Amino acid sequence: MKVVYVFLLIVFVVSINGIEALECGVANRPISRIVGGMETKPNEFPWMVYLRVSFWSGDSAQCGGTLISDRWILTAAHCLYGVVDVTAILGVHDVTTNSNNLFRQEFSTKKWTVHPLWFYGQVEYDIALVQLPEAVVMSDYARPACLPYSDDPSLENYDVTITGWGNYSSAIDSGLSPVLRSVRSSVIDSSGTTGLCQVKASSEGVGPFHGDKIICSDSSYNRHYCHGDDGGPMNHYNSYWNTYTVVGVAWIGDTSVDCSISKKPNICARVSYFVDWIHDTTGIPRLPKPTTTTTTTTTTTTPAPTTDFSCEGKPSGIYPNPACDCCTTFYKCSNGYAYLYDCPDAGTVFDPSILVCVFPNNLPGCGEYASTSV
Repeated sequence: MKVVYVFLLIVFVVSINGIEALECGVANRPISRIVGGMETKPNEFPWMVYLRVSFWSGDSAQCGGTLISDRWILTAAHCLYGVVDVTAILGVHDVTTNSNNLFRQEFSTKKWTVHPLWFYGQVEYDIALVQLPEAVVMSDYARPACLPYSDDPSLENYDVTITGWGNYSSAIDSGLSPVLRSVRSSVIDSSGTTGLCQVKASSEGVGPFHGDKIICSDSSYNRHYCHGDDGGPMNHYNSYWNTYTVVGVAWIGDTSVDCSISKKPNICARVSYFVDWIHDTTGIPRLPKPTTTTTTTTTTTTPAPTTDFSCEGKPSGIYPNPACDCCTTFYKCSNGYAYLYDCPDAGTVFDPSILVCVFPNNLPGCGEYASTSV
C-alpha cells in the first residue's frame, strides 16, 4: 500500500532589509565523525577561532572561540578574566608558530564584553563576546557558525560535537594539541536544577546551576573537553539544512590527568538562552525562523519492490531511483529514512549525474519519454 505525504517546501530568508546575511554553519565536511577525541580535517570547522590571551602579569594562555559574524567571536567569560589583550587566529588547523597556514588571519584586540551577571568561578553566565578591529575575510576557511533561536528545544539525546586545541592525552605534562581535535557525545538532561547533568556535576564538586542557562553532554568513555578547550563551541549538526549551530560555550576544562578520570559532564553555556543578549550586544541581525511557502510537493513513500533501496548508512540527501532508467522518481534520505519523490514538473525525468529533474531530451538515452514511476 502506498502512503502519500504532503511536504511544505521550507526556505531560509537570507536577507534582512535588503542586506544579505552571511552564510553560516557550513562545514568543509558534511559530518565530523580533547581526550577521547580525534583530529579534524583541516579547516573542517571554519568558525573555530584560536584565542591567545595575555594577562596584566605578562603570562598568556589559550582558549577556543566561535566566529559568529565577520566582526564578533563568542567565547567564555572566564577566558577573559584579568586579560589585557586578545589575539584571535582564524583559518588555521595547526596552531604552532612554524606551521604553514596559507589561510591564516590574525587579529589583536582589546575590545570584549563579558556578560554583566557573571562573576569568576560561577558556572552560569560564563559567556563573552570579543570584537575584532576589522572584518574577517570570509572564505571556506573562515565562516561563521549559525546562532540558535531563543525558543530552540533542549536537544536532549541529540549528538553534538565539541572542538578545540586543548589537552588530548592523559599522559602527565602531555601539553596542548597543536591541531584541532573533535569529540562527539550526546546531550544529557539538565532541566531545572536537579537534572542528570547537575547530579553528575555535583558529585565532582560543581554547581549549582539551572538548566535554562546550561547545556551538558555525556563525557563517558573520555569524551571530554579539557584544559585549553575552554570557550570553544558545542556544535549541533542539522542534517536537514546541512549546517552547524553553536549551541554551547565550553566551561572550565580540567588538565589532562584530571580530565581523563573526571566524571564531570561537558558543561557549556546554553547559547539559546543568551542569544538575545548576543544580538543586542553585537547588532548581528536576527534572522527570521525558516518559514513555509504556499508551494507544496506531493511525495509517495513506498518500499522499493525489487531494489530494496535503503538509506541506512547514507548521508541525508538526494539519490537516484535504482529501480529504473529515465526515472520520473528519485529518493531523498533524511535521518536514515527513505522517501520516494516524483519529479515536480510534468514530463521531466531525474538526471542521476546532477541530481535534478530535467526534460528527457537533456538526458542521454531518454529522448523518448516513457513513464517509469514505481
